[in-house]
Amino acid sequence: MFPNLDFVGGWRLWFSISGALLLLSAGAIALGNLNFGIDFQGGTQFTVVNAKQQPTDDEIISSLPEGIDRDAVQIQTLGQDGYEVRTEELDDSESQAAQQELSQQLGVQADEVGVTRVSPAFGGQVRSQALKAVAAALLIIVVFISFRFEFAFALAAMVALLHDILVTVGFYALVGREVSLVTVVAVLTVLGYSIYDTIIIFDRIRENTPTAGYNRRRFDEMVNTSIRQVVRRSIYTSVFSLIPITALLIFGEATLADFAFALLVGIAAGTYSSIFIASPALALYKAWRAGRLRTARASRTA
Repeated sequence: MFPNLDFVGGWRLWFSISGALLLLSAGAIALGNLNFGIDFQGGTQFTVVNAKQQPTDDEIISSLPEGIDRDAVQIQTLGQDGYEVRTEELDDSESQAAQQELSQQLGVQADEVGVTRVSPAFGGQVRSQALKAVAAALLIIVVFISFRFEFAFALAAMVALLHDILVTVGFYALVGREVSLVTVVAVLTVLGYSIYDTIIIFDRIRENTPTAGYNRRRFDEMVNTSIRQVVRRSIYTSVFSLIPITALLIFGEATLADFAFALLVGIAAGTYSSIFIASPALALYKAWRAGRLRTARASRTA
C-alpha cells in the first residue's frame, strides 16, 4: 500500500500539517476556550432530562432566585428535551429554591430536577488527579518502550502521544464541548489506542533493522518498507473503530457524545501520528544521534 509514498522523506509536510493543527489547538486552549465541567470547576448543577416546556436560556436564567450570579450560569441542552443548568456553588436553601423555580419553568416536578453539588476545592483536586493520571500513563509508556525497544523509540512515541493529547484537547476547546471526567477516560483510551498502533509499526521496524551498523539512507528506506507492510492494517483498524464511534457521537446522549467526540478525534490523530509523526521522528533522531557520534569521534581524533 502506498508504494511510492516516502513516509520518512516527507517529514516536513507531515510535521507542517501537525504544526498547523497544534498551533490551532494551543491557541484555542490559551484563549481559555476549554469548557471545564462541574467535576473540575465545582459548583451546583441541575439536570432535567424530560422537560415538558422548552424555554430560552434567558428565560431559564431570569427564573433563578435572586442572589445567584447570573453571569456565572451556564446552560447546555441534552437531546431534544433535556437541560443542564450549572451555577456557582449554592447552599441548601439556594439550591432548593433554584430547583423549585426550574421545575416550574421546565414543566416538571421538583424531584425530577437532579441536583449535583461539587465544591471548588474538590474540583481542583479532581483536576490535579486527572493530570497525574495522564502523566503516569505517559511515564509508564516511556519506561516500557525503552525497556522493550530502546530510548529512541520511546522518545519518538512520546512525541506522537503528546501530539495526540494536544490535538484532542484542542479540538475540545475549539468546539466548546464540556471537559469532564469522561473526557479524562477518553484521553487515556486514546493514549492506549495510539501506543498500540505505534508499537505495531515500531515492532516491524525493529524486526527489519539490520544488525550491522547504521546507515541513514538504508535506515530510512527500511522504515518506509516497515510502514508499508503494516499501514493497511492500521488504517483498516482505525476506520472500523471510527464507524461505531461516529454512530455514538450522532445518536448518543450528551455524555456519550462527548466521550465519542474525544475518541473520534484522538483515534484519527493517533493513526496519523503513528504513521507520519512517530516513525519520521525516530528516523530523524537516529540521524541526529549518528551525526553527534561522528562529530565526537572526529574531535577525539583531532
